[in-house]
Amino acid sequence: MSNSPTQSFVFYGDGAAQNKSVVAAIRTGLVIGAVLAAIVAVLIFSWPGVLPTIAVIFGIYVLVRGIIRFTAGIFAPGLTGPGRTLSIILGVLLVAASIFMLRNLDSTIAVIGLLIGLAWIIDGIATVVESSRDRSRGVSLVAGIISILAGVVFLFIPSDGVLFLTYFTGAVFALLAILQLVGAFMVGRARR
Repeated sequence: MSNSPTQSFVFYGDGAAQNKSVVAAIRTGLVIGAVLAAIVAVLIFSWPGVLPTIAVIFGIYVLVRGIIRFTAGIFAPGLTGPGRTLSIILGVLLVAASIFMLRNLDSTIAVIGLLIGLAWIIDGIATVVESSRDRSRGVSLVAGIISILAGVVFLFIPSDGVLFLTYFTGAVFALLAILQLVGAFMVGRARR
């Protein structure tokens, strides 16, 4: 007995009529996330060590991720009540963090590192919680765990390690882009 593609997602209902639209919505979110992460990685490696540039790039990335999560919470087909609530709350938190980052570009390195760390931890926890039970689960779990670990690193790295943080951020974004693309291709495929 094989599960339908949407039965394998924690916060999605099991209506057979919604299978294709749910998988398409999840795939679209993963591809958008992968493209955004790849763009951020390229920009970071292009301008290392320029804190305001990194803050703007990451602030815009977090803003877009927050808007996607918020919009998915309202409009995603087949999402359950708890799934909608989680997605909306996380979207609002990410948007708030991004607005603070973008409005306070002159903040100290420690404040920006703290916000980056918290945003990554929030997004990583959401990725782990929302991971499916099909073949893409491993990719989602790895991406979520990497995001959480990167967030923790940002919380504990001293503020004088800006160059390390810059390259570390670029490498994490490049890895997340790859994992999200792999996840987009694997999501919704039935187990054999």
